[in-house]
Amino acid sequence: MIDKDYQEAVKDIKKALTVLENKPVVLDNEEAKHPDARWHLRISLAKSLIRIAAGGALIMNDLFLAGGLLVFAEVLGIAEELV
Repeated sequence: MIDKDYQEAVKDIKKALTVLENKPVVLDNEEAKHPDARWHLRISLAKSLIRIAAGGALIMNDLFLAGGLLVFAEVLGIAEELV
């Protein structure tokens, strides 16, 4: 039990050192996964266009459409972080 706790503590310290040294974190002999830049950009642009459309809906006094578009933009924001 103590040996397992010690090994986990050593693993945590190694992870912290790699973060401090700006190196990719290696988990169980695998490099950390980086986001797909192409999909991140596409989703970000779509999210911005939807927010612009929501602004247009606000100008036209359509609060229901504006609110729906803003909620959809937030869902895209979550998807953007998961890519």
